Formats: sequence, structure tokens, C-alpha cells
Amino acid sequence: MGLLKKIKGELYQWGGIRNKLILAILLFFTIPIMGYKMLTEMKQFMQQGQENALSMASQAVATVLHNNPELFKPETGIPHDLSSDRDLYVHEIDEIPNLDRPGFKEWEPILYRAIEYGETHILQGGHQYQSTDLSFSRVLALTPDKRNIYALFQVTDNTVLFRKRKGLRVDSGDHLRIYLQRGNRPAQNYLVTAYKPGLMSIYQMDEQWEKPITGKHERIFAASMYPASNGYSIELKLPKRLINENTTLSFSIIDIDDPDERTLNMEIGTFREWTEAYTNRVFLPAPSMERMINAIDLPDARFSITDEHRRIVATTGSLITTVSRSDERNPITAPLFDLVFGSPIQNVEEPIRDTREFSWNAIDRALETGKEQRFTRPSYDGLADIITIAYPIHGEDGELGVVVAEQSNLRILSELRVTLENVIGSTLLVILLASLILITIATRLTLRLHKLRTETANSIDDSGRIVTESIQTENDSIDELGDLSRSISSMLTRLSRYTKYLERMPRMLKHEILNPLNIVSTSLENLEREIPETEHSIKYLKKTRRGIGRLGSIVQSLAEASSLEDALTPGTEEQFDLNELLNEYLDNYQNTHPLQYFRVQLPDQPIPFVGWPYAIEQMLDNLLNNAVDYSDPGKPIDIMVSMNGDADIDNIQISILNEGAAIPTEIRDTLFESMVTSRKESNPDQPHLGLGLYIVRLVADHHNGTVIYKNREDVEGSTFTVTINL
Repeated sequence: MGLLKKIKGELYQWGGIRNKLILAILLFFTIPIMGYKMLTEMKQFMQQGQENALSMASQAVATVLHNNPELFKPETGIPHDLSSDRDLYVHEIDEIPNLDRPGFKEWEPILYRAIEYGETHILQGGHQYQSTDLSFSRVLALTPDKRNIYALFQVTDNTVLFRKRKGLRVDSGDHLRIYLQRGNRPAQNYLVTAYKPGLMSIYQMDEQWEKPITGKHERIFAASMYPASNGYSIELKLPKRLINENTTLSFSIIDIDDPDERTLNMEIGTFREWTEAYTNRVFLPAPSMERMINAIDLPDARFSITDEHRRIVATTGSLITTVSRSDERNPITAPLFDLVFGSPIQNVEEPIRDTREFSWNAIDRALETGKEQRFTRPSYDGLADIITIAYPIHGEDGELGVVVAEQSNLRILSELRVTLENVIGSTLLVILLASLILITIATRLTLRLHKLRTETANSIDDSGRIVTESIQTENDSIDELGDLSRSISSMLTRLSRYTKYLERMPRMLKHEILNPLNIVSTSLENLEREIPETEHSIKYLKKTRRGIGRLGSIVQSLAEASSLEDALTPGTEEQFDLNELLNEYLDNYQNTHPLQYFRVQLPDQPIPFVGWPYAIEQMLDNLLNNAVDYSDPGKPIDIMVSMNGDADIDNIQISILNEGAAIPTEIRDTLFESMVTSRKESNPDQPHLGLGLYIVRLVADHHNGTVIYKNREDVEGSTFTVTINL
């Protein structure tokens, strides 16, 4: 029951009009959620459109390449394993590198394609290897005029030594070795070295790399060497005419660390072991195919073409997507979105570095089925999704290859982010404005209702008397609260009239009943004298007289309560010693109840008091009568009077304790109301109207006091405590 009451209390607390309106306002915030759901569906729709656009572009390229097997020559293209260290792919650049100055500005578009070489490619030395001892990356490029091929080597070396100026040895410093094999011709070895930063000298060496064959500089090549923070870089130029389908080319870096002995410390090459075919095959871009796919103008997209052996023969475009829409963002919601979801993605880079970034399964499936394949994968940095279309290139004898189109959905994400911010920003602004208006209305309505409730509650005092017949709050309002206020005022007026009528009724009853009652009583006495006394007459006369006496007791009780209320009016109080009054009263009460044992505890000092002595006595009458009626036979009744306060007496407590049956639970809340009783009619001649404890509360209220009831904890019984403030 206690838990149920607690739950009901919580529900009542949250059941106010304002709380209900706040809950209703919270439902407004589902609108942005629905908007987010709509934008999610829009994202899928836009991404589907992007896939269709990529599919159409792929289909267009594939249509041009249909039945053109001559375009898929084995000497052109990119090796199927894009991280292969066995093959050298030559990329295209837009500017010719300048060997006369350091820097890699011309190389920046293809630097991400550089291949790393380190411990797995050590050809000589390398005991207790560390990457800072020696490692390098290389990338090859074809100039726009298609006449020369350039190679860039970025070398990590903790000790950089240039060739000695004095001395015949050309390999006395860090240098580059070139291994060139042209068809069936003998292999050619070239050593590239330098005295100082800048242009380098190039010598053709013998098979054992011990001395130059001619001792002259080879003008067919050109190279430059410049120090870097962690080593040095070498840029090499060689004619494209040296490279054809029968040419193999390899490089190695020689590290010299001992400035005195100038002996070889380590060699790392673009091949792994001398036992294998150590020269590397060179792959050049397919010119016609490159021109075809370069004509596709699709931003932020990369197109690649693979042959039936999964070898990439051409590629164009990039997946480096940059989006900046800061000027379109909502300045109010943008900081909030950045705080919750992070700053918007403005750049996605997706370089092809190895096979994990290329879905060979989709390519194989396109080759097998001859049908388009679509899939979406996360970008390399995980910031966006990469939409990929694999469209087969048909030939007479089967599939010649696959057109692979890739594009990130960053622009869609950016568009949706800006749209979502603007939609939610506008929606939140409207919701906040509407919420503010509704909360203001709800708060004002709650305050008006609270004020009306307070004045209505104060219109009736604790004893149930109507103290005012008119409610001023909202009385002049023209809305429903005004109607309610006027209705309450009308109701209070009618109740006040009825209450006054009920208050006058005991006097009227006393007057109207006592006169006929006296006549009946007199007539009964006359009858007793005139009619003969028989057994039946005596019996009937006795019953009649008992009924008349009972009716007189009822009228007397009603009159006492009414007269007491009339007597307790301000200005008629008396000053007396409360302790003396209590002593005299209790002595008299003990004399009238000789069979009841009372234990009395009174203060030893006078208690100055201002009030109505007869009302105090009437209050004690009702309390003690109640205690006697409910006490078990032979059990004492305790009467204790105490004074509370430090220097001055603040209040007086009068407690009356009895042992016996407790007050029934169902009437405890209304125990001190009028016409409430739980007594059984043990004596028909003394009816109980339930006015005794009502009179006790009435007297306590008029003396600025209170009366409370508690069950005793030590024994079964009751405790009535009257506290009177001085």
C-alpha cells in the first residue's frame, strides 16, 4: 500500500498541466528525427543516382573498347599487383623535373605511387639492419613530350658520403647503380655518383663493378643528387627510346659509411636476390587507352581498365575529393553539430597503393558473368564510402577486360550534412519558439490555477467554516478560469447560506422542540396522577418518560455545541492560572468518578493563561469522558501537563493516556470532525452524537492550539495531546 501511494504521489506530481504540456512539447522533437530518417532515405536515393551515373560512364568506355584486343598489349599497363617490387610502372606527369635544383614539385601528383624498398631487398651487407641505415623509395615518370623517363629516388641514410675528389675510384661514395638489359644485347651496368650536391657523373662499369669501361661520362643519362634531412635524393633522366617491350631495368643504392676505408657497407636493390632474374620489367602507359578514359569528365572519380589477366592497363583520375561548404552552413547549428558529430569531412584521399584497395573479386565476377558488378566499400581512411562499378569489356572470344569506375560519396555526405543542419536548425528554432510560447502559457495558466486554488482553499477554515463568499482571483477574467472563479463564488455563497442555516438549527430545534417537549412532559405528569396505576400503565409511562429524557439530551447536546461556538468570540477572554484550574477540575472529576484511577502530573508553578475557563473545562470533560469510555476496567488513566520553552514558556501540552481499545482506523482522519463517533450504544438513555472531540478541536483552535491522536507504543491504548501556544 505504501509503494502504491508513493507511485500515485509521483503520478500526481507529474500530472500537472505544465508538465503535460512539456511532455507534449517533447513530442515536437520527433520532427528532426523524422527529418533525419527522410534524409537517410534521400542519401540512398542520391547514392543510387551516383551509381547509375558511374555505370553509364563505365558502359560508355566499355562500348568504345569492345572488340579491340590490340589495345590490351602485354607490354603496356600497370602490373596487377600495384605494390609489386618486381616491375617498374612509368606514370605520366604534367611538368618536366628540373635537375638543376632540389625539390619535388613536379613529382607531387604521383609521389603517393612510390614503392618502398628496405630490409627485404638487401643484396649485400645489412647485418643488424635498421631502417635508418639504408632504405629508399622510387617512382618513375614519363614526361609530357613522351621523350624521356625520369626516376626519383628518396634515400634514407644516416651517413651520407660523397665521392672523393682525389682518387681514381668512382665508387668511393654513396651512389646509384643501373642495370639495363635491352633484348638479346649484353647487360649494361651504369654507376651514378657525385663529388658534391648537384649534377652527378655517370660511368659505364664492367661486369664486376670494379672500374669504368671507358672512364668517360655517359651523356645518354643525366642525374642530380641533393641532401635531405634524413638522407638524400637522386633524380635520374634516361631516354624513352631505350625502353621497349624487350627492355628490363633495375636499380640499387650503395651505402658507404666508412670515410677512411670507403668500403661497401650495404646494397639495397629493386629486386630481391641475385639468383632470380634480377632485372625489372618496365610498363609504360597505354597511350590510346589513356586518351580514351582521360576524355571522361567526371569529378572526383577514378577509372581503371584491367585486362582478362587482372592486369591494370590504364588508369585516370583520382579519388582525392575536397569539399568545402562552410559558407552554406547554418551559423547557429554548425557549432552544435561540430560538437556532437565532429567537424564535417572536407577531404578524402584514396590512393591506389596495394591490392587491398582494389576489389579483384568483383573484377573476376564481371569477367566470369559478363555482367556489371556494383559494390560499396569504405574508403582507405574510413571517412567515406567508395562506390565502385565493374563493367566488362566484351570481345569476340570472351571478355577482354573490365572498366572499373570509382567515386567517393563525400559530396553526397557534405550535401546531406548541410541540408540536415539547415533543416534541423530551422526546425529547432520553430520548436524552441513554440515551446517558449507554450511554456509561457502553461506557466501563466498554472500560476492562475494555483492562485485560484489557494484562495478557494483559504475560503474555508480548518473547522470547515466558510470565511469568504466571494473569490476575487480571476473574477473579472473572460475565459474559462473566470467562469470557474465565478462558479466557485456562487457555490460558496450558497454553501455559506446553508451553513448558517445549519448553525442556527440547534437553537431553532431547542426552541421548537423544548416547548412541545415540555407540554408532553407536563401532560404525562397529569396522566400519571389521573389514570390508575396498573402494571401496563406504569410500564408504558416509564418508556415514555425515558424517550422524553433521551430527546431532551439530544437537544441539550446540540445546544451546548452551538452555544460554545457563540461564546468563544474575541474580546471575552479571561486571565487566570491554568495550573490552579486544572487542579480544581481534576479533583472534582475524580470525585465524580470514584471507580476510575487517575495518575496526574502537574507543574509545581503557576501557569498564567488568557482564555475561556469554562471552555477549557468543557474540553477536559470530553477528553476524559472519551478516555473513561475506551479504558479497560481497572486500568489507570494518565494525565500529564508539561511546559515547553527555555527562558519563557512557549507552549503547554496536556496529554491524556488510556489503556484499552484503539480508535478504529476508518475514522482516524475524521476523528475531530462533527457528528463522528465509534461508540456503541451501551446506554440508550445517553445518546452520542459525535460532538465531543469536535468540541475539543474547537476549543484548541480558539486558544491558538492543536490536538492530535496517536496509538500508544508501550501498550494498546490511545494518547490525546493538546498543545496550546502562549
